[in-house]
Amino acid sequence: MEHKKIAFFNYLIPQNWIISITLLSARLLSYLPFHWILKLGHILGVFLYFLPSKRSAIAIKNIDLCFPTLSDFEKKKLLKKHFSSLGIGLLEVAMVRWKSNKAFKKLITVNGLDHLRNAVKKDKGVILMSAHFTSLEVSALIGRKEIVSDLPPLVGMYRLGSNEIINQFFRQARLRSVEGLVTKFEVKSLIKALKEKKIIWYASDQNFTGKNAIELDFFNQKAMTNTAITRFIEITGCSVLPFFPTRLENHQGYSLTIYPEINYAANQDPESFLKEFYRVLEEHIKKNPEQYYWIHRRFKSNLENKNPYL
Repeated sequence: MEHKKIAFFNYLIPQNWIISITLLSARLLSYLPFHWILKLGHILGVFLYFLPSKRSAIAIKNIDLCFPTLSDFEKKKLLKKHFSSLGIGLLEVAMVRWKSNKAFKKLITVNGLDHLRNAVKKDKGVILMSAHFTSLEVSALIGRKEIVSDLPPLVGMYRLGSNEIINQFFRQARLRSVEGLVTKFEVKSLIKALKEKKIIWYASDQNFTGKNAIELDFFNQKAMTNTAITRFIEITGCSVLPFFPTRLENHQGYSLTIYPEINYAANQDPESFLKEFYRVLEEHIKKNPEQYYWIHRRFKSNLENKNPYL
């Protein structure tokens, strides 16, 4: 999808002053040493934790639903760690946008590359099926030749927001790592990319209520998800591999983990295929639960029409 570049004067319009100042500040901060960015991100997260918001209430509800055996003290501790992770994640987007590839190369470890290379050899295209972690933007770095030099081009999927300046910021950040960006509505472009043997980077874990929706268990909760990805497999024969990021402790950087391919052809059953994806995702989340995106109303839709956030 083609997008016009935002004219400079748009940044000077009073209604965009806060966004413009925030982006300028983020750019300056992105040049700091990595450990300082993490510390500042933590401080930002602490501020967000104490700032009353509906997102905080959503995160509390999600933690209650998904970790019912935790004590109140443990749930509160997880909530605080989550907001710290969110604050760091916001500054990571600025890092992805402006920090050098040389700096990132020292920070990124990719696990499971053999799984991806074996899938690439099939010449049918590949979908790296990701999820909304607070360091999601960092996972796109797998598309940079300075990080992994021998992969086909990466094509990213994204969703447009309501503010054009923020949309442009995210596009520019992601286009440093991917060859192109498409929305979920550009089905023909996605199929074309797969037939050209490219890699699609796609986070598919948010609530979905379209005609291709089915209900699955996720952390023992009913969650609606999209089966459309199995149609891409049927049409192109592409491989699908779960792919999730982890922010490492002690300022050691990031681990990008590629899991073995989920075999759809063996059963031709979209539900079984997606159950396996969510099983792998859930196990990955449990290792560092604060790094998952708990401020999204993941369980607002189900077949019984019971919305736990009301």
